[in-house]
Amino acid sequence: MKHLILIILLIPITFGCNSGKTEKTQTPISVKEVITLAEEKVDQEMVISGTVNHVCSHSGRRCFLIDETGEHSIRVEAAGEIENFEKELIGKTIRVTGVLKEDRFTAAEIDKLESDYLTKHPEEANNDGEHCSAELANINEMREWMKEHGKNYYAIYFIEGKSYETSPELSGRVPYDAN
Repeated sequence: MKHLILIILLIPITFGCNSGKTEKTQTPISVKEVITLAEEKVDQEMVISGTVNHVCSHSGRRCFLIDETGEHSIRVEAAGEIENFEKELIGKTIRVTGVLKEDRFTAAEIDKLESDYLTKHPEEANNDGEHCSAELANINEMREWMKEHGKNYYAIYFIEGKSYETSPELSGRVPYDAN
């Protein structure tokens, strides 16, 4: 009976010692969740899951993940263990561990973007609405976002990727490839 009590008492100690060796795993969050929570999660490590929609062809040092709807996307920069992203990842769902980062464009920087664009494309300066410029539309969207959010900057969020994994059960279908 003494041996049985001793064994029962040692079981929690044995398992307690081993529990420190297992890695803490984070549940991945979606691209949409990252975008929704971005302002609160800057500089925090997270695991994000999404479908690779695009891999930059020059160096492969960045890719873009989209959610299942194709409406939300986020850039992932290669860092840490990631040397680059291979083109073969396009259309595959991956799980990235990384740190959420933020780039900010001030109103003055946005004004300069517009000025530089109009210098290169003077025909757009007096745009009467008949011509559609994606660049000017993006600049106007930035200004609208700033006004709607009461900010004096436009925020662009991205993931500084430390590592990623892919497996057959993560693979999904990509709605489009925005090259």
